[in-house]
Amino acid sequence: MRVASLEDDLDQARQIEALLVAAGHEVQTFSEGRKLIRFLETDKVDLLMLDWHVPDISGLEVLNWARTRLGPDLPILFLTSSSLEEEIVHALNAGADDYMVKPWRELELSARITALLRRAYPPVSEQSRIEIGNYVIDLDKRSVTVCGTPVTLTPREFDIAAVLFRNIGQIMPRDLLVKLIWGRDLAKASRSIDTYVYRVRQKLSLGLEHGVRLRTIYTHGYRLEHWVSG
Repeated sequence: MRVASLEDDLDQARQIEALLVAAGHEVQTFSEGRKLIRFLETDKVDLLMLDWHVPDISGLEVLNWARTRLGPDLPILFLTSSSLEEEIVHALNAGADDYMVKPWRELELSARITALLRRAYPPVSEQSRIEIGNYVIDLDKRSVTVCGTPVTLTPREFDIAAVLFRNIGQIMPRDLLVKLIWGRDLAKASRSIDTYVYRVRQKLSLGLEHGVRLRTIYTHGYRLEHWVSG
């Protein structure tokens, strides 16, 4: 899994990174909130770890940005020295999935990270059916219905739809889509991925009227967003 960590204390940042790397994760560490946001605008992560009080903007502001721009599904853990009850409640109400107060204990932190990732990304065998908006994607039967009506997709179109819906709210870079669908990096496939995504968009009528929005992220890829009208 890919983790982004916001921590301005160099020693603690290194400890967090060492723990995550030992667990097999890829880590990107940031000491400033704005730099983390710039990174998240173009890169996909599987977990956010946020300190509250950092230079420039706070971890809470990064949390608010992430929930607005990346959706509700990205797991976010606050790891901070603030033990004030009102701040803990504020962070959880703003969308944090968990909150730990420093100094943290290594085994507990590792267990909480594992629990967050397990809930957010269950094994495929446990997630054979995806229901978002008016869509139902059955991964076992390789079928898609919109408002209960079956839609016929080619095998490759279904694979692309499945990747987008399984990664709802996350930026999916074009090169990653190619590797996931074709199994390797092919220049020809990279040129045609936009055409395949266009066909999926048209066949499934991906739009706000069905509870989703497919955004093209300029020069990077795509992000399927769950849209709930106010």
